[in-house]
Amino acid sequence: MMRRSVAWVLFGLACLAAGPPPVMAQEAGELIAPYLRAAADKEVGTVTASASGDARNPASPAVPYEGVSIMLLPYSPAVERQLDAIREHLRDSIKHYMDAAVDVSDARTAYERALLWAGGGELVRGAVSDAKGVATLPGVPSGEWLLIGWREQPQSGKPAKLRARETAGFRDIPLSAGYALVTYWRMRVTVAANGVASVELNDRNVWMTGVKEETYFVEGAPSKKTQSKKQHR
Repeated sequence: MMRRSVAWVLFGLACLAAGPPPVMAQEAGELIAPYLRAAADKEVGTVTASASGDARNPASPAVPYEGVSIMLLPYSPAVERQLDAIREHLRDSIKHYMDAAVDVSDARTAYERALLWAGGGELVRGAVSDAKGVATLPGVPSGEWLLIGWREQPQSGKPAKLRARETAGFRDIPLSAGYALVTYWRMRVTVAANGVASVELNDRNVWMTGVKEETYFVEGAPSKKTQSKKQHR
C-alpha cells in the first residue's frame, strides 16, 4: 500500500509539472461533479474484477491472470470515442499497430491529468490483480465508470548487433531489447450505492491487443574525424 501511495503522489506531481491538458479539462470539470457529490454523501459501492485465461482442457479450471492492471475512471464519451478510433485504425498500417499501445496509454494519461486538474484526482482508481486473478476497488462513488485493464506478456528478443561503420559519429542509438504483447480490456461499469459490480476479464472479451517495444540506447563508434583529432592531440 505504501508503494502504491508513493506512486500516486509521484504521478500527481508529474501531472502538475506537465501543466494543464489542452483538451478535456472543461469536460472533466463537468463530469466529476456528480461523482464528488456521491462520494461526499457516502453513496459508494465496490468493483471486483476477475482476470483469467481459458483452461487448457474442459476439465481444468480457468487460469488466473496475476498482475493485470485495472484502471477505473469516470465514464467519458469523448475518451471512449478516442479509444474506439485507436482500435479502428489498428490495422491501417504497421505504424498504427506498433503505436497503438502507446496511443492508448497516452489517451488514458491525458484523461487522468484532466481529472487531476479539474479537482477530481481522487476519482482515478487503480488496482492490480492478485495471485487469484482478482482486483478489488472499494469505496467507488455511484455512477457510470470506464474500466480499462491491461496485461503485459514479455517476449524474448535478440539484441541487435551494431557495425562500427554504420554507427560512426552517432549518439544515443535506440536498440530493441525485445517487446511485450499487451492485452487490453475495456468496458463500461455501473456502480450502485452499497452494491458490488463484478466484471470478468477473460480471453473471450479482450478489447484490443497491441505491442509495447522495449528499447535501450547506446553510443555509436567514434567517427574517423573524431579519431583523427584524438591522434593529433
